[in-house]
Amino acid sequence: MIKPKNIHILHISEFGGHSKAAQNIKEALIFKRPDLEVKSLNGLGYFYPRGEKMIDFIYTATIKHFPHLWGQAYDRKKVKKALTPYQTFFNRIAFRKLKKLITSENPSCFVATQAFPCGVVADYKEIKGLNIPLVAVVTDYHPHRFWAHKQVDRYIVACQEAKDVLKSQGVSEEKVKILGIPISVNFLTAYPKHQTSEELGFRKDLPSILLMGGGLGLGPLKIIAKELDQLSSDFQMIVVCGLNKSLHNWFLRKKDKFKKPIFVFGYTEHIHKIMDYSDIIVTKGGGITISEALAKGLCIVVTNPIPGQEERNVKYLLKEKAILEADHPEMTASIVNKLLTNQKNLYALRERAKEISFIDSSLRIVDIICEVLS
Repeated sequence: MIKPKNIHILHISEFGGHSKAAQNIKEALIFKRPDLEVKSLNGLGYFYPRGEKMIDFIYTATIKHFPHLWGQAYDRKKVKKALTPYQTFFNRIAFRKLKKLITSENPSCFVATQAFPCGVVADYKEIKGLNIPLVAVVTDYHPHRFWAHKQVDRYIVACQEAKDVLKSQGVSEEKVKILGIPISVNFLTAYPKHQTSEELGFRKDLPSILLMGGGLGLGPLKIIAKELDQLSSDFQMIVVCGLNKSLHNWFLRKKDKFKKPIFVFGYTEHIHKIMDYSDIIVTKGGGITISEALAKGLCIVVTNPIPGQEERNVKYLLKEKAILEADHPEMTASIVNKLLTNQKNLYALRERAKEISFIDSSLRIVDIICEVLS
């Protein structure tokens, strides 16, 4: 019996955008090519099990408490030059486990949704002469310098600007495909409002403002909710706290003190239905969340993007006139109020979101993976 071809999707961390992107690609592969065997692997946890928790802690603490330090170091040419010897060293350490994985699993293709495991595989291909295809899926609108490797067979990016950045870093134009950031195939389905209202308990008679802070529930969501609650317009708020249990518990304790109807979720598998139901989303600038919101044609207000990758996402999307940006919670409330009282602007932003979205991005990525397999 011939063993089916198998795809190994490498990400980092068990949560967050890179992990979600890997999950979305795996889901699309299983949906479109059930004949393939698909595995998703936390590359950081696999290659460095002892260091993963420490690295996750340092990263999370930095973006929560010292975001500007992260922004100052992010994608700087000097920083990359200084870190390259260390990157090379740690990649070599990872080779032993990568060799073991290749020997035991015999993967037909590697897909990387984060630059670190992408670099490990790319370096191994170059040094060991490995001939397994490698597909790099960039989950932001502006790829940073650590993505660029000669041994990557295909790059998937979200826009022409991202393609131009990779070209400027020496990547061949033919390797780069503009297919969007991978979102779940669940976003392909439209959900009737009355059905979602009955399932999740939302008010049918009110516009909906969705508040999100990414998978970690970051940002001043409490303050934003309080500011929105002071507006005279009638609407309901839907708050998704992600994995932030303290934020989730705070909203559950305080929800009865809000004048507006408010619905609170932690980490939820219903985000595609919630976005379909909503009119406006207030969020950070994460690539996955923004891509999901664009696909559902939401009016997007971005506030408190993480310096570095999220700020670049926001800069690109502002240039494309696909989002609005608020510098502080009071400004967020003012923008939301203007949108609710000017349906023409609200409609125009929702239409613009649909125009630049890739609602079938994951399925398109599957086609590229199958292309390199053949």
